Amino acid sequence: MKLERAALDFVCMEEVEEKLDLSRDDRESLERTARAKVKDPGAPLPLRSRLEIRRNPRRKNTYLYDYQFVRRDGKTEEKRVLLERNGKKAPSPDPPPRLGAFSYSDVLLAPIRLLDESTQAFYSYRLLGPDSVFGTDAWILEVVPRAKGVARYLGGRIWLRRDDSSVLRIEWDPATFGHYEEIIARAESYKAMPEVRSVTDFGFEKNGLRFPSSDLTEEAYRDADGKLFVRARTQITYKDYKFFSVETSSTFKK
Repeated sequence: MKLERAALDFVCMEEVEEKLDLSRDDRESLERTARAKVKDPGAPLPLRSRLEIRRNPRRKNTYLYDYQFVRRDGKTEEKRVLLERNGKKAPSPDPPPRLGAFSYSDVLLAPIRLLDESTQAFYSYRLLGPDSVFGTDAWILEVVPRAKGVARYLGGRIWLRRDDSSVLRIEWDPATFGHYEEIIARAESYKAMPEVRSVTDFGFEKNGLRFPSSDLTEEAYRDADGKLFVRARTQITYKDYKFFSVETSSTFKK
């Protein structure tokens, strides 16, 4: 199977919608429960990687960015310019706000990190079977990190297009996000079951390369009576891609 990589420059519009509801949180109780599940209860709880949950009031925010991405010779440079905040023009210069719930900066390089030959030794792979996405025939590949609890190595299921093995979709395994014990602690505090989902769609194609079209991460909990409480939800939409150069290389070996 081939993994398209690129020496590429592009810009696009990045729309971010964030919803956060901490109405059920009891911070002290959550921290006590989380500490009871780690090896060193006396150590400070580290920051999250994929999930970056902080103490904020209930809120909804939208952001529009001019996003530039450059990758050459294995080196990556990202630049975001905030254009609008909650529908209003952002002052210049205005630093990008830190989201209250989820980090999504790893979206663009996600397929490379999961499938590139240089990282394959850190994962185990299993072909689950055929499926379809975007009306396209695909194979589902399960990717499981060999190192448990290391946020650097995320896992999940990947939809690969049958004819060229390009990545169509990634459904992330939330248990590999790092510090998932905080999610479990929160579920126990809520007396509910966690239902965390994170999906990245690669719906845009250019010269045989696929790029993200959307990224959704949602932290939700289902009560015993079946009611779903959504604590945090971040939806990112990528559009208006403009490319400066695209070259292909690299192969993913079974």
